[in-house]
Amino acid sequence: MNLGVQYYRAPFPESKYWENDFKAIKEAGLDTVQLWVLWAWVESKPDNFNYDDYDRLIEIADRNNLKVVLSTIAEIQPHWIHRVVPDSEMIDHLGHKVISSLRCECNFGLTPGGCTDNPQVWERMAQFIRKTGERYAKLDHLHGWDIWNELRWNVQADNLVCFCPHTLKEFHLWLDQQYSGLEGLNAAWKRRYICWEDVAPGKLPDRPYTEMMAWQHFITERANRHAARRYAVMKAIDQVHPVTAHGACPSADYRGWTKDYPIDRGNDWVLAETLDGIGCSSFPQWSGIDDAEFGSRVEMVKSAANGKKVWLSEVQGGRAAVGFNIYGKVEAAPQQRWIWNGLACGADTILFWCWRDEVFGRESAGFGLSGRDGLAPRRLEAMRFTGKLLAEKAEIFNHYTPDSAEIGILFTPQNYYLAWAQEGDGKRMGDAINGYARSLVRQSIPYCFLEEQHLNYLQHLKLIILPRSIVLNDYQTERLSVFVQNGGTLLVESECGAFGSEGFYRYPEDRFLARFGIVEAGRRNLETDSITLKLDEELSLDIEQWITPLEDSANVPAQVFSTFNGQALAAEFKVGQGRIVYLGSYFGNPYLEKCNPDFESFIQKISTLAGVEPAIEVVSPLPTRDEFIYVKSGHSKGKLVTYLFFPGDDCTAKLKFSPELLPGNTKLTELMSNQTIALINGIATIKPARFKMAILSEE
Repeated sequence: MNLGVQYYRAPFPESKYWENDFKAIKEAGLDTVQLWVLWAWVESKPDNFNYDDYDRLIEIADRNNLKVVLSTIAEIQPHWIHRVVPDSEMIDHLGHKVISSLRCECNFGLTPGGCTDNPQVWERMAQFIRKTGERYAKLDHLHGWDIWNELRWNVQADNLVCFCPHTLKEFHLWLDQQYSGLEGLNAAWKRRYICWEDVAPGKLPDRPYTEMMAWQHFITERANRHAARRYAVMKAIDQVHPVTAHGACPSADYRGWTKDYPIDRGNDWVLAETLDGIGCSSFPQWSGIDDAEFGSRVEMVKSAANGKKVWLSEVQGGRAAVGFNIYGKVEAAPQQRWIWNGLACGADTILFWCWRDEVFGRESAGFGLSGRDGLAPRRLEAMRFTGKLLAEKAEIFNHYTPDSAEIGILFTPQNYYLAWAQEGDGKRMGDAINGYARSLVRQSIPYCFLEEQHLNYLQHLKLIILPRSIVLNDYQTERLSVFVQNGGTLLVESECGAFGSEGFYRYPEDRFLARFGIVEAGRRNLETDSITLKLDEELSLDIEQWITPLEDSANVPAQVFSTFNGQALAAEFKVGQGRIVYLGSYFGNPYLEKCNPDFESFIQKISTLAGVEPAIEVVSPLPTRDEFIYVKSGHSKGKLVTYLFFPGDDCTAKLKFSPELLPGNTKLTELMSNQTIALINGIATIKPARFKMAILSEE
């Protein structure tokens, strides 16, 4: 476990602060500093690389026994780029050259700069990465590389990009490969193109879905490829240290808007196949992210990492600042919970943004862990406690691995592409995923995320939830069919697989579920905003958008939970050795907006139906609309480690551990207080030790 802080975004902080700051960073319990190595700053003159300030910072870090993470900020391009590489500008969707400018929070350098599909721009960028690697790869105290900060490439492009000739050429090559030539594309798209030059990318929402979805998919793949190229340059020089990248948020939370396509910064699952690890930024107080959402963000990244490193590369250090606004306080206890939540979910490196308050532009007077918001002394005292505990219990924390899940939530980028093609963002799709995730977190039921092209983990799962999965292709439907036939449970919502990847609507009888005799009758207007499901008790669940009852399915064994005009609206169907639970509307979105205990009860019942029995149960207190006990667990060297996050200091939790997990006579140690907790009939009674938390380790 590494705990560090971002320090330098040239030329700030100024050099007069460096010596004292690095000493204070070490005294605060931190062990790592992150430095932004900016291309524009280092190579302000073509082919002349000046690393003097970084050399000194790295030397000061070494003297203070601090490791360094070097972030190669190649997306902040030199001011000479367009002179040295003529016509290298990006082209927006209106055909205009993008005029680059200094970035709003960075003092020197252009963004978005030249298009990296231009070979000369890429070679210039690769040279910077190569030179940086050659200079620092052999450092004894180098912790690793963040090769691409927040996966940014189009900041301040002012419009949708890039439509330059180099990128369009790459688009056509990608389509050619995807469809095995123009004839294959015509067959799939149902077109009659006679040459690639006629195949134009999608332009704006509310036009034909086909080319718009393809163009967005290509833009995602373009970012994946670019990350792989950056990685390859650095890895050719440094085979020892991890080379990672991180997004501003997990790819499943990157929904797009008017000037950005969804997931245009790359797909974490694909990125992780190449990189040594993947991460994300999180500013919980600024963004209103609570324990549940923070945990979900890390879970998304960990699921994508698939066993590789998980870095939380920017976690909020102090009060946020944007212009002349003032935002909420960053108190010590919640901040420490972010650290332990990240560790509990599987992160191995946490880096705060940043040490000092920023002094440039819109971020001035903000974000400093040691900043001047009046709370720094308490934050640093708490950080010292955490740093000391991590060091003292290193044998436990350094070998900790979160327990595996038996429930998966499917993330389908194609859904986001379709939603953007019509509505200009993928918010509905992202909220649906987060709604189901939040329900599981609040009930402390382990889960993971699956991505539509990375389904190898299916064999380890018992239940797969498909929130708003209206786009499915043949690969996904075949894998899901085998899963359910072999005994798995699928929970699907309205119009599952109603569209293919080319954006064409399928009639109900042509969809995935129809092969099992489950056929929707069609969309019906909402007459109410909730429906009642009858299981072993009646549950009232909120719904939105429309309902889709089923056609007569008398020939398919079913247990009907709810009806509409005599037709099944929610039901369980036996399929092979498994089952499909069908919900004829959308449930995750309204739950995310308004926490509904009945929805949580439904998810718990379906989990039990699928054979998922969590090894740790929160006996009390049970979740309320506003408060819940959040539990994460894993093992370290074969011993159970359990993290509890309480809603308040005066709360007492009772946890029931299954006999298979812990024998009845087991004793637990609370690591923050070193108190011993005994199990009585498998139940442990725990109170918060510090930061409204407790960390239990099996003795």
